[in-house]
Amino acid sequence: MRYFAIQVATRHEDDWLDRIQDQIEHVKFHKIMKKMYIRKRGKTKLEEVPLFPGYIFFEHPEEELPLEVLSKIRHSRFFIRFLPSNEAPRPLDRHDSDIIRHFVNFGSLIPPSLVKFDENQKIKVVQGPLQGIEGFIVKLDRRKHRAKVRLTIAESVMILDLSFEVMESDSTEAEAKGSRHAEKRVHSV
Repeated sequence: MRYFAIQVATRHEDDWLDRIQDQIEHVKFHKIMKKMYIRKRGKTKLEEVPLFPGYIFFEHPEEELPLEVLSKIRHSRFFIRFLPSNEAPRPLDRHDSDIIRHFVNFGSLIPPSLVKFDENQKIKVVQGPLQGIEGFIVKLDRRKHRAKVRLTIAESVMILDLSFEVMESDSTEAEAKGSRHAEKRVHSV
């Protein structure tokens, strides 16, 4: 299967998918969502937001799309363009397809990654969508539990925010427990 990418009006991805899926059969569309820690009014919640706002990916077995499929997509409401070129739609190259496949393998909703930090504060991804793309992380925000990832898809640079949860190491937990017991002993004397 080959992956194609299209851009639709941001915040209208669901509307576009609802309309087009009824018109085109045998094409699997992907709107990839992620769980993100969002802080509002001092409270942090885990919410679902698009991984690629305004972009839909779909699979087709052939290099060229049938004219009927092209016509239905181009004339659909909220459609903007095919990536990387609207004049001659073609599938994403192998590198881009591998990135999309990486995220699609997690399902339609990408969970936060589970990470650890070593003694040098270097991130180590234990599991999740950040695993395998650690080299593309450009910034970490431990307070917000977010990693900024720089990817190039369809000849465009995209900066994505992905959430993570920190897994405490056994030695850190043991040290913390030991210090709590020592504090209790000091206070009880």
